[in-house]
Amino acid sequence: MPTAYRATKPILLAPAGSLAAAQAALDAGADAIYVGLKGFSRGGPRSELTSLAFQDVLAAAHAQGRRVQVALNTIPRQAERRDLVEKVGELLGWGIDGVIVNDVGLLAELRSRYPTLGITASIGCAVMNEADVAFYRDLGADAVVLPGTLTPDEIAAFAQVPDVLIEVMSHMVQEFILLGRCWMPSYYRLSSTPLASQREDVSRLMGSVKRGGAGVCFKICEQPWELYRGERCVATRLLPSRQISAINYLADFLNAGVDVVKLQGRGLAADLLAPLVRRYRLAIDAWMEGEPLPVFAEPCLEPSWTVMRR
Repeated sequence: MPTAYRATKPILLAPAGSLAAAQAALDAGADAIYVGLKGFSRGGPRSELTSLAFQDVLAAAHAQGRRVQVALNTIPRQAERRDLVEKVGELLGWGIDGVIVNDVGLLAELRSRYPTLGITASIGCAVMNEADVAFYRDLGADAVVLPGTLTPDEIAAFAQVPDVLIEVMSHMVQEFILLGRCWMPSYYRLSSTPLASQREDVSRLMGSVKRGGAGVCFKICEQPWELYRGERCVATRLLPSRQISAINYLADFLNAGVDVVKLQGRGLAADLLAPLVRRYRLAIDAWMEGEPLPVFAEPCLEPSWTVMRR
């Protein structure tokens, strides 16, 4: 395991979809940030950085002694895989501190190709028990991401697996099917989209399954659904969705052995991201000092803080 990924204290990992958001997260106390690189991450262009912007973020973070991870959590086709693996080599040359992936084959290939690379198995890997944790560790992951919906007892069991960091998505949106693996939008549109390498146009399913560099989610879960009786529409409903925050239970998670506290929201503007990061910074610092954690009015943040548009 790379030395940089041995946690001596809980790491607060914040999202950043722009240079302004990255700086806001760092100023608010994030120990590390994660970003998406244009064409290579889930979330689409609204939360991806160009190569130039990414290098600016990397320089800003490293100047403050903070780390930067790159979300490369697409599911690439074979031709795209080659491009992606080569891109990681370029990113290592820029000085990245790690990558986040959710494709099993890609994870194994990156570990074989780049032995010192820090690799996190994304929440899209759907780690749900100790055997899953051990599987991804043996495959080459230095850390695995768990959903914040797990109990502290479950997390404590996961934390018993040696030689792998336990990362929990402590602020997130509950997805309709399985966090990080919603397949609904993939049935919505078949579109001709250039590969990340711009070599050719191909038709592919586009959606949060994140096939290749498409990285587009059409938010089907946010659209109204109509219930028909015969030919008559009798009701219109939205699928349930809620924001989940473990801020008021963070001490239990940290006591259970969580190494990394991760926040979702690469689409958040700087003015929304900063107070979110600050809340978690205060809570983690209080826990480290052995003090009672601040109590917030409710576990979920106000609607204006939503990460639905992440």
